[in-house]
Amino acid sequence: MGYLQFLFLISSMVISAQSQTLDTETILNGYEKKIEGQDFSYQSSIPVAKECLLVRATNGKSTMEWETASVPSNIKGEYVTFAWLAGLGSSPGPAKFNVEVNGIQKFSFWTKDKNQWEDVAEDGSVLSFKNDMIDRSGDRFGFMYLKVPREKIKKGESLRIRITGEKFEKESWYMTFKFALESGLSFRSFPALITEDGKEKQLGVAAITHFGNPAVAKIYIDGKLLKEASIKFGYNYMKLALPKVEKEKQVSYKLIVGDFIDKGKITLNPVRKWRVNFVQHAHTDIGYTRSQTEILGEHLRYIDYALDYCDLTDNYPDASKFRWTCEATWPVNEYLRSRPSEQVERLKKRVAEGRIEIAGMYFNFDELPDEQILQHPFSL
Repeated sequence: MGYLQFLFLISSMVISAQSQTLDTETILNGYEKKIEGQDFSYQSSIPVAKECLLVRATNGKSTMEWETASVPSNIKGEYVTFAWLAGLGSSPGPAKFNVEVNGIQKFSFWTKDKNQWEDVAEDGSVLSFKNDMIDRSGDRFGFMYLKVPREKIKKGESLRIRITGEKFEKESWYMTFKFALESGLSFRSFPALITEDGKEKQLGVAAITHFGNPAVAKIYIDGKLLKEASIKFGYNYMKLALPKVEKEKQVSYKLIVGDFIDKGKITLNPVRKWRVNFVQHAHTDIGYTRSQTEILGEHLRYIDYALDYCDLTDNYPDASKFRWTCEATWPVNEYLRSRPSEQVERLKKRVAEGRIEIAGMYFNFDELPDEQILQHPFSL
């Protein structure tokens, strides 16, 4: 098992689906069941949410349709809001997507570089998006909200939502993630130690999904308050200082957010202490990024820099002094031939004292040269 895999091994998650009240609105799951569309797997603003439906703005025929949660009989307020996790990709260029609700064209939106937008239908319904994350391609991920006047929906029934990409001949896309709005807590313990108030603690993290008004979350371990923090609608991530244990121990946890309570147990394991040595490593790939004539000047500068760093760390403890390896002798030969005698003497001094090492291979070779070529490299 790899080290990173082990970091995520100790995990517990107990969540319960429920409707939340947001001001005068009822918030319901905007995605409950797929009707049609292309299945896909991708990142989102909530790490555990990866499975989604995908449409693109290519030929005007790419479409998806799904069903929301049904409307409960005890809804309150003037509006009912359906929320779902979404992604919008405009890196190939902006494109337009159309939205039907129960078979009726209601909204249109563009995959533009906007963190927040809304579109209002003639019947007073509102479709909006609020960004939570932007990836390195500029694609946006967050929640879509469909706000519908209460008199426009029927209790006990769900909505059918269809999104179709218009014909733009682009790969621009829209995603609806198959992720239900479920409040709860995901607990993880990591094999690492942190210091808090001068005491060693074990590192833990809590991922809280909260679908309601901004609130205060309280996390307890074995009945003692461990963390109290403000959380927002959606996904919340926080670091925790867990009790340090010397042997395997099972502890209970509890999350309280208003009237919502989630609890369970998690196993803490003792943290093994490691000594980590950071070693300077040099590597020479002649011609890998540019030709030899272009790259040579940089390799000569690398040796200049190495000599300067040796000077700057002369007063450091021996284990902390800068060291460098000239992995190929070709740039060293060129250095001896082209640099002033003062620089050459500096290099010889550092080599003699073991601060700079020169490897024996003239270049680094791959598996192509055979034994005869390696014996006579300069005959080519």
